[in-house]
Amino acid sequence: MRPAKSIAITSILAYSIIFAPSADARWMLDDRPEMTVSRMSSEELLHTRSDIYFTVDVAQVNSTPQSAGQTAGPAAIEKYAVVLDGVVDKIINWDGFSENEDLNPDAVIIIMPENDGVKFVNEHGDIVLAPIYQGSIVSELIAPNEKVTPEVGLVQVVEIVAPAEPVGQPVVSVNAPVVVAQEVAPNNSINMTIEVKNTDIPANSTVSIQVVTDGRSTTSIGVDPTVPVSQVVVRDLPQNENVTVKTIITNTDTNKETVIIIPVVATLPAPIVIPESDRNAEVDKATIAKPYVTSLVFDASGHRVAEIKTPVIPNYDTTKTNASLMVVGPGGSTTSIGLFGNGETLTVGTLGPDFTYTVKIVLRDLGSGRETFIFGDPIPKG
Repeated sequence: MRPAKSIAITSILAYSIIFAPSADARWMLDDRPEMTVSRMSSEELLHTRSDIYFTVDVAQVNSTPQSAGQTAGPAAIEKYAVVLDGVVDKIINWDGFSENEDLNPDAVIIIMPENDGVKFVNEHGDIVLAPIYQGSIVSELIAPNEKVTPEVGLVQVVEIVAPAEPVGQPVVSVNAPVVVAQEVAPNNSINMTIEVKNTDIPANSTVSIQVVTDGRSTTSIGVDPTVPVSQVVVRDLPQNENVTVKTIITNTDTNKETVIIIPVVATLPAPIVIPESDRNAEVDKATIAKPYVTSLVFDASGHRVAEIKTPVIPNYDTTKTNASLMVVGPGGSTTSIGLFGNGETLTVGTLGPDFTYTVKIVLRDLGSGRETFIFGDPIPKG
C-alpha cells in the first residue's frame, strides 16, 4: 500500500487561496487532486500519483510555442515544462524559437512561472511555494470545475478567474535540501553535494535525499537522521540541465511520508568540446533538392510500392557523412535505405493504402553527429 503523504512545503489537501483576477497567475494548485487521479485512471494513464498536483488554464497552454520557429524571432531563454500524458517529464531551457530536440511531438510545452512554482497561503497562514518538478501532475482547465489532460488547441468553455498569488517571500522548511556544491566529473557528468538538516525529525523515521532528472529518472540516497546535518554526493547527473531535489521523511510507525521539494536546480555546464561539422546544414537545406515519388502502384497484396528519386548530394564523403532515405509511416514505422549520393531511384514497398507516409533524406554529419533533414512531399492515403 502506498504510504500517506504530507507535503511539508505544499500541503495539497489543506490550504487557502484568495481568489481574485490575475493576469500572471496561469499556473495554479489543483484543489481536487482526487478527481484528477480518477479522471486519469479512466483515461488509462499509468502515472497518476504525484507529490503535488497543478492546473493551468487554456490561455497558458495555447500561448506557449509548441515547436521551433512559431514565434517571430529568438527570445530570452526561459524554463519550459514538457508535459507528457499530464506529467511533467522534463524541464528544459528554451527560447521558444530555436530547434530543440527535447520538444517531444507527443508532449505539451508550457512555459514555467516566474518562481518555478506557485505561491499560496497554507493552513498555518504562511506563504509557501509549491515547486513544479519532474513528476508533477498537470491538468488543463477549460472551465473553473472542469479539468482535462493538457492538449494544444483546447477552447475555454467558461471564463476562468485565476487566483492571485500572495505577495511576499515564501517560507522554506528547515528540512529542505540545500545544494552546497557542484563539480564536473572526468566523464563530463555532474557530482552534486546536498545537505539536509535533521531538525525536529520524528522518532522512528527514515530520511533520504532524492534527485530527479529528465524522464523522471530518480536517484535516492538514505541518510542518518540522528546527526544534526547529513551530507551526500549524488553522482553522474546530466550537465547543463534542470534537476529536482527532494527530502523524503518517512515515519515508520505511522507510515506517513513527508516530501519537501525545492525549485529545480540547474546543473553546471560541462566544457564539452563539440566537434566541428564537416557539412553546412543551412547550405544543404538550401541547395539539395527534395526527394520525390516518380511512381506509385499497388502490388498483388493490395499494398503500395513507391519509386522515389533521391537527390544528388554534393561533396558526399562516406567517411564524413552518412546519408539515407527514410519513409516513415504510422506509429513511427520506418523504412531506411542508405544512399550513395549520386541521385539514385529507390523502390520502397509494402506501404499501406490507408496511411500517410513522410518522405525525407537524412544527412548525418559523422564529425558532429548532427542530422539534417531534406523533406519531400508526403505519400498521402490511397
